[in-house]
Formats: sequence, C-alpha cells, structure tokens
Amino acid sequence: MSRHLISFLTPHLVQPHLPLLVLFPGMDGTGKLFHKQLAGLVDRFDIRCLSIPTNDLTGWTGLIDRAVSLIISELTRGQALYLCGESFGACFAMQVAQQLGTKINKLTLINPASSFARQPLLAAGSALSGLFPDALYSLSAMILVNFLIDGDRVDATERQSLIDAILSVHPQTAAWRLNLLRQFPIDSIVSKLTDIPTLLIAGGLDRLLPSSLEISILSQLLPNSKTLLLPTSGHACLLERDIHLSDLL
Repeated sequence: MSRHLISFLTPHLVQPHLPLLVLFPGMDGTGKLFHKQLAGLVDRFDIRCLSIPTNDLTGWTGLIDRAVSLIISELTRGQALYLCGESFGACFAMQVAQQLGTKINKLTLINPASSFARQPLLAAGSALSGLFPDALYSLSAMILVNFLIDGDRVDATERQSLIDAILSVHPQTAAWRLNLLRQFPIDSIVSKLTDIPTLLIAGGLDRLLPSSLEISILSQLLPNSKTLLLPTSGHACLLERDIHLSDLL
C-alpha cells in the first residue's frame, strides 16, 4: 500500500451552505480532469474532487474506508450530499454509496466501468499492462486516448490534459486499478443501492466499454434510477466542449 493516502482537491472556496458534491475520477485517479466542468458547478455545489496518488496500490476496502472518512469529515449538519463517479470512479462511488446509504441525496454514474469484468479480451489484455516498459506504456497510452475521446468533440488542450493524466499513473498502478475492476462485486453492490436516487449517464459512441448497454442493465437493477444517453459522446465525455455536468445533474 502506498504511504500516501487518497485526499480531496478543493477547487473552490468551501461553501457549506450548498450541497456537497464529491467527484470520483476515472482510471487516472488524479481528480484534475474535472477542471473543465467546475465553472458550471461552483454556483450550485460545494465541490470536492477525490484524488488518488499515482503510485497507490490500496485495495477496494482501504479506498472505500478512506473515502467515507473524508466525506463524513467534510459533510456539515443538514448539508445535502451528491456523489458523481466516472468510469472507474463510478465503481468506486457505488461502493462508497453502499456504505453511506441514506446520507446520499443523489448518485450519478457516468459510463460506469462495472461492465469491465464482462469483457474477457479487454480484461485479459489489461493484466499485461503492468509489465510494459516505459516506452511501450507511453505508446499504449497514446493509442488509448483514441478510444476515450473523439478528436472532433474535444479541444486540443483537453486532449493533452487527458494524455498527461494517463501518463502520470505508474504502469503497475494502472494494472492494479484494472485488477480492481475485474474484482468489482457488481451484484452485491447494486442490491444495496436500490433506495438511492441514481442518474445513469452513457456516451452513445463509447468505444472503450459498452456503456449504453451497461446503464440499461443497471437501470433494471436500480428501481429508483433514471438513464440519460448522450448519443454522440464518447467515454471521456466530460472533456467534450458541449457537455456540461451542471446541466446533466
């Protein structure tokens, strides 16, 4: 386990009079890729972005316990609580939501990676990523970007931010997080989220995971959920110039 603990980034002044919104990042874990969405959120939410160290090899239990502790320490009396997770972060957020239960007012899952374990070729190939030399890992990251975004919908600066975030994660850490996705206990988790109002969002042109199908499956398991399909969006949809999380929430 890394000596460094996951923490919160607070991208704006603390605003305890507004609902607390906790953002759970994708595989990079940096929490910095939410920057494009912050301007539209700061007038509506007290925002925290979860950040996981790039060399962190903590298991699900440790990650969940730490996240729950952070949230409880930030949550003020009577403050509404929103959790929003993207891809890997959606799986993380679901497990934290299971622990927090009725404290949560709304859970939002964007292109949830809960389908990962059901993609045998992707899961098998990902097991090798921790063995890549640095040069090959960098090349694979550049290729991965083309599956995460559509260049016509994402500005060059956002594309570079995505590349930098991916490359900031150690190959062994990337392999570890993919292994966590293979272990994700979707059935036992979802069965304990049925009372939480949940918004399920998917990019209709996600080329990495079958996200449209996944939110359809999850909607059948979560009776208190709504689905929202973004028909022309990809996997990293929050980097797209025309997608505004504040409006989706």
